[in-house]
Amino acid sequence: MTSSHSERTAELDQVLDSAVPHPDATEPAASGRRKRRFDIAPLRHRQYRLLFIGQTISIFGDAFYAIALPWLVYQQGGGAAQLGTVVAIYGVCRLGTTPIGGILADRIGAWRVMMCSDLARLVLGIALAVVAGSGRGGIVAVSVLGAFIGLFAGLFTPASLAITPVLLPAEELHAGNALSSAAIDGASLIGPAIAGLAVATLNIGVAFAIDAVTFAVSAGCLAAIGAAIRSRAPVSKPEGDIESIGFWQLVRSSALLRAILLVTTVANLTVGGMIRIGLPALAKTDLDAGSTGYGGLLSSFSAGCLCGGLVIAVLSSLRRPGVAAMLSGLGMGVSVILLPYAGLAGALVALFVAGATSTVTNVLVFTLLQRNTPSHLLGKVMSAVTFCGLGLFPVSVALVGAFVSHYGAVDVFVLTGVLLILAFLTGLTRPALRQQVAGPRPMSSSAG
Repeated sequence: MTSSHSERTAELDQVLDSAVPHPDATEPAASGRRKRRFDIAPLRHRQYRLLFIGQTISIFGDAFYAIALPWLVYQQGGGAAQLGTVVAIYGVCRLGTTPIGGILADRIGAWRVMMCSDLARLVLGIALAVVAGSGRGGIVAVSVLGAFIGLFAGLFTPASLAITPVLLPAEELHAGNALSSAAIDGASLIGPAIAGLAVATLNIGVAFAIDAVTFAVSAGCLAAIGAAIRSRAPVSKPEGDIESIGFWQLVRSSALLRAILLVTTVANLTVGGMIRIGLPALAKTDLDAGSTGYGGLLSSFSAGCLCGGLVIAVLSSLRRPGVAAMLSGLGMGVSVILLPYAGLAGALVALFVAGATSTVTNVLVFTLLQRNTPSHLLGKVMSAVTFCGLGLFPVSVALVGAFVSHYGAVDVFVLTGVLLILAFLTGLTRPALRQQVAGPRPMSSSAG
């Protein structure tokens, strides 16, 4: 018998609600002060440990691609316009395949999508190294290779977010996400400096070859994970008509998902342009810090992101993760407002706080989504959240650029901070976020 739309929606609500246990059910048996420590429990799981190592090395390798690409374009006779075109093509291709990556992760398994993406980018990285080493191919070859790298990067991202719940128990998802975030921020912080040194002292082709090697390492780690996944018993599928519920029906039925998408949309619409356009303008004009000061400001934000990941890994037993995520976001909004009025030293501190609070919010939000999304829709949900960031970035950059031209850089930070505060205050008013407590995901997910 086929259930009606309203019956399936009610059933979905019941499943989603079951992921939010009553506060009394999760109270510790004995009261007392909880011991805070850096939670490395997820690293005891071999499959997660392999994922952690592979992804950290791969992110480190991405810095070599980012640093070497401009010099390759210049080597091929291009200039700033050609570089902008190559980067734009990469971004458009990555954006276009992000939703497809989520769909494929749900249909054939996140592991298969990640493995195919890593192997493809390994081949493409080798091809770029050959182009750079030979000096042949021209801008067209670089653009085509960059486009395909973007395509496979878009497929990879939502799948990588969907596989973690398969490799860790529900109670360790929070710590696992925090560790992954800290490792990614750490690799992003030191990677560019080492990559720049490699390009300067060796050559561009070697930099692309190193990036390709990191994809080989990541693929090797995934191969070891896949052997264990394939040896497991098949994961039970959702019961009843929950399996047939689609993504848009989930959006309509899940107040939690709607609240998170709202907050994510506002954050990505404002922060991206603020960092890429507003911050260099502020450093040049209002702070009189120049390029050196701008680099220091970016480093301060990255260092804050790294520390935020370490801090949230310690706070793995938060009773109200939804409330904590929104309060952390409010802290980010306040620091952004204060940033342009605090001088260079104060701006460094404000950006450190903004980076730390943004990471805390991101880790908590992703953990909530992983725990509360039906397994057959996890890839699509992660691709939707990722798409909000990638899709809104060019819009954010364009809007902030126009705003800075008319009103100046200071007002960009004030407006961004106000919008962030309003968005996170709105999140605090949503019971679906406010009433979240630590609990298991409603269903298991298959990595494939």
